[in-house]
Amino acid sequence: MGKKKTLFFVYGDMGRWCISVLSCCLLMISCTKDPVDGNPGDPDGTYTADAAANQWIYSQMATQYLYNDYTKSIKPNYNQTCEVFFSQLLSRDTTDNDGKHTGDKNYFYSYMERTGQTKATSGIVSEYGMECVYYYTGVSRQYVSARVLFVVDGSPADRAGIRRGDWIVGVDGLPIGANQTSVVESGGAAKLQIERMALRQIDTIDGFEIYDYETTYKGTVAIEAAESMDVSPILMDTVINYGGKKIGYLVYNEFNTGPSGVSDVTYDNQLKEVFASFQQEKIDELILDMRYNPGGYVSSCQLLCSMIAPRSALGDVFCYRKMNEDLDRIYGMVEMDFLNEGEMAPYNLDLDRLFVLSGVYTASASELVINSLRPYMNVYLIGTQTEGKNVGSIEISSSAYGITLHPIYSQAFNKNKKSDYSKGFIPDEEVDEIKNQDQLLPLGDSKELLMRYALARITNTPVPGTKSLPTTSVPSGKEWMGKNQSRRGVQGMIFTDSLTLDIKAKTAE
Repeated sequence: MGKKKTLFFVYGDMGRWCISVLSCCLLMISCTKDPVDGNPGDPDGTYTADAAANQWIYSQMATQYLYNDYTKSIKPNYNQTCEVFFSQLLSRDTTDNDGKHTGDKNYFYSYMERTGQTKATSGIVSEYGMECVYYYTGVSRQYVSARVLFVVDGSPADRAGIRRGDWIVGVDGLPIGANQTSVVESGGAAKLQIERMALRQIDTIDGFEIYDYETTYKGTVAIEAAESMDVSPILMDTVINYGGKKIGYLVYNEFNTGPSGVSDVTYDNQLKEVFASFQQEKIDELILDMRYNPGGYVSSCQLLCSMIAPRSALGDVFCYRKMNEDLDRIYGMVEMDFLNEGEMAPYNLDLDRLFVLSGVYTASASELVINSLRPYMNVYLIGTQTEGKNVGSIEISSSAYGITLHPIYSQAFNKNKKSDYSKGFIPDEEVDEIKNQDQLLPLGDSKELLMRYALARITNTPVPGTKSLPTTSVPSGKEWMGKNQSRRGVQGMIFTDSLTLDIKAKTAE
């Protein structure tokens, strides 16, 4: 899963191939215990052992947490487990943005972990090599199927012939079960029960086409055991000739510098190669597919945007960030600029507009792309509403207590000092691939649902092949369980600048 990262700001909280935001929240809740004075129910002395660590946690949160006014209003009871104590210091105020706490959403972005539990991002991972969204039955809430969103080239899933859009309805003859999504993600050699579905026209009434779902394949495929893979965030890049235009297309699934952390720039160099090729091809337009991108290193985001933006933006303000009032009085708003023209000359496309494909997983650093580029160019969004994560975390570690904190630390703003996307960006054109169950064609296919809309907008032509789709639930009575139970969680934006290192040196043991 990659190596542990240190000394960074994290806009988000989940590893790319790890548990979901909601799962993390439920884990935190399951650890909660009511504090008991004197700890009569604590025979092993856990609370007492954690008391000193809790004092350290409180000092860090009161200093670093973006919403430290809330933390400082709490009368601390140090005789609790660190997990419970930390959770009590976090603001649920809906005017703050430490997670989502409205309606059916209830999770924090801030989190803590014991040494050895650090969540990885991408890079070296051990799995089958496919990303899925999970479905449950309406009554039992048991997971009954998974829908494949994409497959990594050369992975066990790819070699087994699994493809985007496949339904996985069983593993080794058994249902996926309650919260057992891990059986679809990684494990030994297995037999997967697969269904493939499409729409077929069954009637025409008054010129209105009527469609229904049709199973086109039902069978079992053998998948080899999960294996370690170097998973690049660049899932696909190509140039499409369409409507007399050369259109670059990039599926970018995470802002990650390299498999070994921020000092490794392998993936950044791969990204440069893609844009050097786009520049040599003299593309007219760019479609940036971030529908599965939960965030990552801001340095990679800065690089990507510097290769997309108009040349006149290079060296200008990329973003600002603002910390809590105590730190803001010391540091003010911290500025980060686009890379300079000399460095970007072989890669910069000098575009005046960008087409972004978004989905329910588009978050944090992906949203930073949209917000930071909009003062300089037209960013046209196609897909579904994004997460709405305009805040970031700092990693603070204590070797003495074996604890790492990831509290929300700062808020991101663009050149115009705008940061008004805490509820997510609403797409210019809403297109939901999850509700269009027959439309999960291969990524990069000109007939793929979101791609069709992007190509039509680029060429100013009608969207081809648009059908009147069924409005009932998905096939076989399955219900989509919602983005926050997917194993793809919100990850974030990770900063690695001198200010971070300076504060880390002063506060971490």
